[in-house]
Amino acid sequence: MGSRLSVRQWLAMFVQYDNFQRPHQSLDSRTPAPEDN
Repeated sequence: MGSRLSVRQWLAMFVQYDNFQRPHQSLDSRTPAPEDN
């Protein structure tokens, strides 16, 4: 099992990916980050 630091690093990378790189079907394949502005 990973340390708390490695879990936090993984979560930070996932949030970055999910918000800025992964297209979301509900946003017509756009990422959420530009939608927030």
